[in-house]
Amino acid sequence: MTVSAWLKTRAVELGAALCTAAVLIAGLAIGVPFLRARIPETFLYSFCCVSAVVLRAALDLAVRGVALGVRSLRSPIAVAARLKPSRA
Repeated sequence: MTVSAWLKTRAVELGAALCTAAVLIAGLAIGVPFLRARIPETFLYSFCCVSAVVLRAALDLAVRGVALGVRSLRSPIAVAARLKPSRA
């Protein structure tokens, strides 16, 4: 996956989470009865929606960084193992 595709995917996820949070908080603001009965849960869910997307992106980025680092360390070792000593 390219960097731009990864960024677009994470932007869509973040936009959806922010939209969900906005709808919940707007529902509170206009006084939807079942949301007003659960004000703390509504704010907690709104916060968790957004923070879960940010945490997932951070973990995904960390795993990709470690994988890239391992791949870059493994590459010279594999090349060195394939080299044959000269018989000169």
